[in-house]
Amino acid sequence: MSIAGISLIAAGAVVIVLGLVEAVTRVAGSSFMATVIIGDDGRTSTSKTFILMWTLLVAWALVVLLIAGDLISTHACLAGAGSTAAHRCHADPVALLQVGWRHFLSAGLSGGYLVLLGVPATAGVAAKGITQNQVQNGGGVKRPKPPGSSNFVHRVAEIFCDDDNTTDLGDFQYLIFNLITAVYFVSQFLSPKGDGLPTIPDTLLGLTSVSAALYVGKKAVTRTQPSVTGVFPAPLRDGQPFTVVGTGLTTDASSPPTGSAQVTIDGVLATSVHESGANLTAVAPPNLSPGGTPVIRQLRVMSPYGGITADFPVQCQ
Repeated sequence: MSIAGISLIAAGAVVIVLGLVEAVTRVAGSSFMATVIIGDDGRTSTSKTFILMWTLLVAWALVVLLIAGDLISTHACLAGAGSTAAHRCHADPVALLQVGWRHFLSAGLSGGYLVLLGVPATAGVAAKGITQNQVQNGGGVKRPKPPGSSNFVHRVAEIFCDDDNTTDLGDFQYLIFNLITAVYFVSQFLSPKGDGLPTIPDTLLGLTSVSAALYVGKKAVTRTQPSVTGVFPAPLRDGQPFTVVGTGLTTDASSPPTGSAQVTIDGVLATSVHESGANLTAVAPPNLSPGGTPVIRQLRVMSPYGGITADFPVQCQ
């Protein structure tokens, strides 16, 4: 059996396992393949993509070594004496896989693979935590993906694009360095030298680690926190124009706009919202004060950049 044949069998085994997992999750009412690299906003997650990629690549390589080392006959050069098995089997790629399997069982997984497997996972957890914290604290909002943009090309582009479909340099760098390292891994593994999983150079490990750090770091950049400092005239009345004064309501230098500003009073949208310099003008919704009884309601603004203010009490009558 050739190294190409073993590699294809191993790839088929990995695909079968993925199919079984998908079948089980579908019985449970979900879909593994539809969610494993998709974020909560419906977009392809950069960090999840590379967690899955390295998991599958390392699993595939180990299955290749397992088949060569335990499931097919041992090649004659491994039984010789005098020189190392890798030297004796240098002209036999499958025998070198068998040597590599023995080396892997005795030496274990090198530290480089702990970096390759651990860094994307750590970056993914950190990025998710940062994003959730920003949303919960009103510093931003993770908008759901609009419908009608889920074909293969869009899914791939989301790996290195921001939510507004512009290329994100940090995500793109993360993509490029991981792909270069993956190509090196596969090419070295398919040209075995008897060392099991190939040694990943420190330079490539460093590049993937630095790009992961940049990926997480840009997530941690704090957006401008919009805030409301005043609403006039007061009290607000049904259908009456009013002005919202504050900071960060109409500008944010850290990100591009994602929509139009919105003003709500107890969750009801105000109408005719317009920017007026650094402030907003709007028309109050109806039924602010049934019967004309004064009441305190909570006003909130979502800026054009996705930032959400804390609730601001306003008197209505």
